[in-house]
Amino acid sequence: MNRHIHNPNLLLHIDDSYAGYPVQCSAGPLITAYLERIQEVTRQALAEHPRTFAFRLDLRFPQDYSGPWLEGNEVITRFFESFKAKIRANRDRASRTLKHAHDCTVRYVWCREYSDREQRPHYHAVIFLNHDAFCSLGQFRQGRDNLFNRLHEAWASALALPVAQVAGLVEFPSQSTWHLQTRDSTALADFFYRTSYLAKAHTKYYFASVHSLGSSRG
Repeated sequence: MNRHIHNPNLLLHIDDSYAGYPVQCSAGPLITAYLERIQEVTRQALAEHPRTFAFRLDLRFPQDYSGPWLEGNEVITRFFESFKAKIRANRDRASRTLKHAHDCTVRYVWCREYSDREQRPHYHAVIFLNHDAFCSLGQFRQGRDNLFNRLHEAWASALALPVAQVAGLVEFPSQSTWHLQTRDSTALADFFYRTSYLAKAHTKYYFASVHSLGSSRG
């Protein structure tokens, strides 16, 4: 049984599949507990919203940023609290104008990583929403009333910066959105393969009391 050299509490996964789904091992071993957490949050999302819209994004700090949020994970908590508030406000507005407005619970998984090039942390995240309420990120243009802009506004709020200063710091990798359903094994397999990237052992930092992965609960 392989254990992480810097944190023996973490088991390493080296196979190219996990629980029946393909996973990415090209960048080295994955952390089993992180794979389990991604699967658990996915199950929770689909249990409440049988049609789930999921997407991946990356959150980066400005190159010259020297604010208070580099050392711990308070910034990612601030980001999700802001984003959840924006989703609640949208659903409240929808309920006042639509007879059958759909509720939406925000679920997520995030990981904190370091790169040799940047010498500062960055975050990868996967977010799960009710597909009947949100089914796309919207146009990638500033000023629109869509998820793309809400995500930028939430990251700006987390960093205590104007929205204009986080342009380019909220990134969406190619093929980063999924329309998930419990019985759609093809979509689920592609989703888990791509999001298993968050579970890779490399680029995580294990020498401080800062978690490398977190998620919504329940």
